[in-house]
Amino acid sequence: MKQLLLLGFLSCAALTGQAQSTPMQVPAKASSQLADLMDLTKAEVSKKSTVKAKTHAEARPELNRYLVISANDFLQVTNNAPTKEAYLQCIDKGLARLAPLTTNVQDRQQVAEYFQELMEIVGLESSDGRLASFVAQPKAEK
Repeated sequence: MKQLLLLGFLSCAALTGQAQSTPMQVPAKASSQLADLMDLTKAEVSKKSTVKAKTHAEARPELNRYLVISANDFLQVTNNAPTKEAYLQCIDKGLARLAPLTTNVQDRQQVAEYFQELMEIVGLESSDGRLASFVAQPKAEK
């Protein structure tokens, strides 16, 4: 009886693990669209802005560099074994990198919009609340 229960438990665990890493169907043009978005963002990094205020992403080359890294993470997942979990891990890593650079709600909203665009490109419907939580996180407004 114990062996039967153990076998049942192991079978359920194996099926659960498989369900969590089910390959995701990604649009055919996702890789090229991600590469295009990376190129646009890289172009913003290389611009020499005369604006001294840090209110818009174009005036924030470091922020844009991390956005490029996040887009590259999405591209790597897209070209390998795309799963929802892999994309969500990319979002987690990217938001963790960007959190120290986003000092106000507007910055965090811009970052969330960028990640939303990445998600739309690959066909990911939800960040499971990650983006909303990131935008709403309490930070001192500067």
